[in-house]
Amino acid sequence: MKISEKAKRIWKYIGIAVMVIIAITAIAAIWNRWFSTTRVAFINYQVTTLGEISKANDNPFVSIEELSLDNLNDIDDYDMVFVNAMGIRLTEAQREKIQMAGWTGTNILTSMSVNPDNYIVSVDSVTADTLNAYLRGATRQNYRSMLSYVRQHVDGKIIFKGEIKEVTPAPEGMFSHPDIEHPDDENVYFDKIEDYEAYLSRHGLMPQGAPRIIVTGMMGNPDDLVIALEKSGNVVYRVSQSLAGFIDTISAKRPDMQFNAVVNLAHGRLGDKAVDWLTNQNIPLFNTLSVNRLTSEWEEDKQGMSGGFMSQSLVTPELDGSIRPYVLFAQRINDEGIHEQYTIPERLEKFVAAVNNYISLQHKANKDKRIAIVYFKGPGEQTLTASGLAVAPSLYNLLTRMRQE
Repeated sequence: MKISEKAKRIWKYIGIAVMVIIAITAIAAIWNRWFSTTRVAFINYQVTTLGEISKANDNPFVSIEELSLDNLNDIDDYDMVFVNAMGIRLTEAQREKIQMAGWTGTNILTSMSVNPDNYIVSVDSVTADTLNAYLRGATRQNYRSMLSYVRQHVDGKIIFKGEIKEVTPAPEGMFSHPDIEHPDDENVYFDKIEDYEAYLSRHGLMPQGAPRIIVTGMMGNPDDLVIALEKSGNVVYRVSQSLAGFIDTISAKRPDMQFNAVVNLAHGRLGDKAVDWLTNQNIPLFNTLSVNRLTSEWEEDKQGMSGGFMSQSLVTPELDGSIRPYVLFAQRINDEGIHEQYTIPERLEKFVAAVNNYISLQHKANKDKRIAIVYFKGPGEQTLTASGLAVAPSLYNLLTRMRQE
């Protein structure tokens, strides 16, 4: 049977189309296998940790994403999945989904597991040890190398691989400070107060006669606070380790050194040793608060905080004499869609102004201070009492003592 010229042309076009489809499919497969973006998911990671990993990621071909336990159906879409098992609560169905993903080829690494059933690892032991070492290093350089390692050796990509450096231990010291010369790098650390002050002096951050403020505690990221306090004319001592250890150092080396304020970022108590020192030195103690949700969610909540979180954040620090508890840190979603902790700019400005105002009171005569006393009273003609406290006599005693001073 003779094929017409028209039919020949049709079959030719079909053949070309098939070859084009095959070529496109091959190119897509090659791109996906060797060149495409490496997608890395993190399950149950703290906002502070994930925020640092996100900041460390400078490779546009590595995508970092949060994966919630409610969206485990998407787990197979990722090239690498990190699971933080500390405090995680997996249902049997969720555990099976993660295990099945590992069995079918998804690279999974679980760390901090206290429940053997939750220890789900599908990468080989060398890869697991390497990635865990980078995680323990907990610096941006280590996180950056970890992501590069994932792209090269786990996902097998051959372009935009990033640089893999040896694991370096996390820096530590009694004092830390944002790196003035390299703001995007890790903080710089110092063991000795003399070295810390020398660093401040080299960068013009120790004006003579300026108030001295201690910033301590590990909740929130204090960098913006430290910089804002310095810009407003203070010398800031960022104590990275325990305040008690700093007090020992000061008491031994510089017993006459005076401080004007302490800002504690941690929620909870400082301990009797620190409280006694603050009392003897007559140093006001401020505590900042960090809310573990988006700023918009916190602002829309009329109650703000409640239960144990309120007790730990407000009531307990007041036992140490803390004043003016103030929300300074919250969460936001960055450009990668990752929740990260940040300092709320407008609240930072108000908080720094308040601390400076309290410090200014230390140089003002009592007779020149203006004080407002606010008390609570029930509606109507109810007596002035507050949980059994006789308000009127108490106010009288307070005013009498204030007149004496």
